[in-house]
Amino acid sequence: MKYFTLFFLLFIYSFGFGQTDEQKRAIVSKTNVLGLNHLSKELQNSEGARQERINSFLDNNTSVKRKYTSVTGGLYEINDIIDGKPVYITNDNQNAALATRTSKLHNGGSLGLNLEGQNMRIGIWDGGKVMLNHVEFMNDATPPTTRATNTDFPVPATDSHATHVAGTMVGKGVNPLAKGMAPKANIVSYNWNNDANEVVSEISNNGLLLSNHSYGVPVVTDNGTLNVPGWMPGCYNSDAREWDLIAVNAPYYLMIASAGNNGFGTSSFTQGLANGYDKLTGEKNSKNNLVIANGNPLVNPTSGDVFVSINMGSSQGPSDDGRVKPDITADGTDLFSAYNTNTTSYATLSGTSMAAPNTSGTLLLLQQYYSQLTSGTFMRSSTLKGLVCHTALDSGVTGPDAKFGWGFLDAEKSAVLMQNSFAETPTAILTEIVLNQGETYSVQVNATTVQKLQATICWLDPAGTSRNNQLNSTVPVLVNDLDLRIKKGTQISLPWKLQLSGLGNPTPKGDNIVDNVERVDVDNASGLYTIEITHKGNLQGGSQAVSLIVSGFNTTTLSNPDFQLNKLSIFPNPTNNILNFNLGDSASINNISIIDVTGKVIIPKFDLNSKTIDVSNLQSGVYFVRFDSEGQSLTKKFIKM
Repeated sequence: MKYFTLFFLLFIYSFGFGQTDEQKRAIVSKTNVLGLNHLSKELQNSEGARQERINSFLDNNTSVKRKYTSVTGGLYEINDIIDGKPVYITNDNQNAALATRTSKLHNGGSLGLNLEGQNMRIGIWDGGKVMLNHVEFMNDATPPTTRATNTDFPVPATDSHATHVAGTMVGKGVNPLAKGMAPKANIVSYNWNNDANEVVSEISNNGLLLSNHSYGVPVVTDNGTLNVPGWMPGCYNSDAREWDLIAVNAPYYLMIASAGNNGFGTSSFTQGLANGYDKLTGEKNSKNNLVIANGNPLVNPTSGDVFVSINMGSSQGPSDDGRVKPDITADGTDLFSAYNTNTTSYATLSGTSMAAPNTSGTLLLLQQYYSQLTSGTFMRSSTLKGLVCHTALDSGVTGPDAKFGWGFLDAEKSAVLMQNSFAETPTAILTEIVLNQGETYSVQVNATTVQKLQATICWLDPAGTSRNNQLNSTVPVLVNDLDLRIKKGTQISLPWKLQLSGLGNPTPKGDNIVDNVERVDVDNASGLYTIEITHKGNLQGGSQAVSLIVSGFNTTTLSNPDFQLNKLSIFPNPTNNILNFNLGDSASINNISIIDVTGKVIIPKFDLNSKTIDVSNLQSGVYFVRFDSEGQSLTKKFIKM
């Protein structure tokens, strides 16, 4: 078994805003476009077959409407015919920005970051088209033009729900109460028909990073009628699998999905894992997306403290195999946003449909910030997902649960962790590695003051086998089972894991064999700890890219007194050609090498007497200089321009 340890000392650097054409091409270059093209053909065939089922059913049942608006205003459209019956799909901000602390990232925010989505691009799929010429979507040009576009054909009708959701994502703030999370970002609008295939196209052609999907198949309709067969809630079905296939082939793309609004009034559904749980359907049971519950936060205007309760209408998880779903919670209660009555109209709505855009707009800013810190690169979706699960404000029972997921979205804590991971002396780790078959990855951190040490891993797990027609199958859908542990001497701290037999009880810890997000918490940590990532069995493909997030330590400590952090330096940083290094009096260093963000050695050895490294042949991006000394390693990050 191979072991390797990296000690991180990171360098902070700001570089521009937004997604340039070059960055989009870079994302596409790291996307399996051939795989997506093959998947697109499968999706087209699947969509054609689905439409044939719907059309055939409607031909034989002329009194049934393909699409209608309920008495409560919900838009319903037939999504498929299952067991001979129609299954319908339906729609599932200033205060929201305060509650999730997104406003602290904005221009004038307390973090001083001035992030508002400048030149960033995000997608929305919904029941219809966003009102493109609403004042909240116009830019600052003279004359102003819209930041919203629609590429659907035929062009769908303007939709009130889509307009409201988009306003929460990117509303300009003409009315300050309706300012969105990313008020200067561009948004592309589609309706929900053929959504998966359209997402594939946006990824392949435009390097799409994030999309919002505030709709889904409800367990029951507005009048309490059962809408789905009993096996569907919680099931990893073919829809869930399709979205996992997209994610694995497009490692920088993250789907944001609303959990649904079946939190109560579901007495007609009696086949769940437990009473009051197991109400997520379709893609909401995917492994590699981010599913959002609806929180009802109270914000102390003086202290900024947030007190979160769950909105009673928010659909509960988990997935049938016991995975943590929903993933996190955001503010979706009484959100004031743009509306499509006219170009200056607004409305207040509640639901997971509103919590999802609160999240997607916020996560776009986190990608923008990471791009600044890394000279134009973006986080893999597993890094972004792991980050927000790691930093979420714990709500409900301690640890993750089937109502709140990992907790309430905290944009400020996420941004600060990113800052700390890029500091000259880091107090956090945010990194992406590749774990090969049989390897163990470890990193040591030292908590010199008593604090809470947390480590999270997240990975894009290969698509599993769909479980259509299987009721409450608890067989794990997980394909590559990675394990996270924190060790101190003989003490081993284990990750959180849901217990299906007691979903309302405090969440236990143990060996997690179902989730592709694992987090280990060590309360009152003090001293030296080893964070270790391993795997069970055989890894599909022979390796697994995994994201690691760590917080709650002061330094990375080395035992050799001659190998001191403050005696080593590299400059200039960033650099185009030559990187200089100063060893100070660290005479015990016996090798210097260059590694990439996956841990792969790019240049294995340098002449220690030269004091310079020629990096002109490296591609632009983020790298590490690794200093080796008597079996120990220290890395310093640099950016190749």
